[in-house]
Amino acid sequence: PAHCHILKEGTHVFDRTNCKHCKACFSACVSALEAVGKDVTVEEVLSEVLEDRAFYKDDGGITLSGGEPLSQPEFSLALLKAAKGEGLTTCVETCGFAPFKTLEKFLPYVDIFLYDYKLTDPELHKKYTGVDNKLILENLLAIDQRGAKTVLRCPIIPGVNDTEEHFEGIVKTAESLKNLIRVEIESAHTIGESKYAQMGYPRSDFFYRTPTKAEADEWILALQAKTKVEIKRS
Repeated sequence: PAHCHILKEGTHVFDRTNCKHCKACFSACVSALEAVGKDVTVEEVLSEVLEDRAFYKDDGGITLSGGEPLSQPEFSLALLKAAKGEGLTTCVETCGFAPFKTLEKFLPYVDIFLYDYKLTDPELHKKYTGVDNKLILENLLAIDQRGAKTVLRCPIIPGVNDTEEHFEGIVKTAESLKNLIRVEIESAHTIGESKYAQMGYPRSDFFYRTPTKAEADEWILALQAKTKVEIKRS
């Protein structure tokens, strides 16, 4: 389609900002472009999940990850309801950035929320994620007050949020939650770099250094010294 595939000075350019996801170019450029992912029904997903049901019996279940499950709330909620109907334990990984009226609908069908806590400072949060953390923190407190169990997951990136202020924020937030299970510290990784290149993003815009084991151990010790809340590496 001419709105996203254009010739610029004799060179083919894929203008992703104008892509309408019509997928017409996949058949025209068989070896050059492909769709990653496919449309599925709740029944198809659940059928695949239940093939491994024997592994869920003692300590397991279904976790909706992403991406962000709350960005597809209707499908995610329908899948969770179906999973609970089969007696499965359910978890949702989320950054918490969604209207609370959306998140509230999930509460009866989620056993554990794996909840991101990326940055304490709201301005830095906006700089690195595009939004501040006000709604995210409000939602976290709101689901905790309604009895939701959470694991606070904290990705740590050297030179970005490995700071005393942020560690204090993790502890303060964790200690404010009545139904917190634990805090998990996650070391940054660079697995996504190849995807950024495929999507035409400059590598320099997204590159972060993977921390050493010694650095990660130091973070754990620093946090453990501040609180009795369980801190572990994810």
